[in-house]
Amino acid sequence: MEIEDLKGKLQVMKHFGQDDAAVQKKIEEMNNELQEKIDDLQDLGSTNKTLIYKERQSNDELHEARKVLIQVLPTLSWFKTELRLPKP
Repeated sequence: MEIEDLKGKLQVMKHFGQDDAAVQKKIEEMNNELQEKIDDLQDLGSTNKTLIYKERQSNDELHEARKVLIQVLPTLSWFKTELRLPKP
C-alpha cells in the first residue's frame, strides 16, 4: 500500500515539477525511499519463503516421529502395563 502511494506521488511530482530543482531533489529522495521499500518487501518475501520451508520441514519431521512412536510404543512392555493392554 505504501509503495503504491509513493509511486502515485512520484508520478504527480514528475508531471508538475520537471523544471524546478527543489522538485527534482524531492523526486530523487522519493525514488530512493521507494527503492528501499521495494527492497524491504523483497527481503520480507524471501524470509517468508524460508520460514514456510522450515515450517514444512519441521512438520514432516514431526509426522515421521509420530509414525515411529505409533509403531514402537505398543511393543514396549511398560507401555502395555500402564495401559493394561493384553500381550499378544
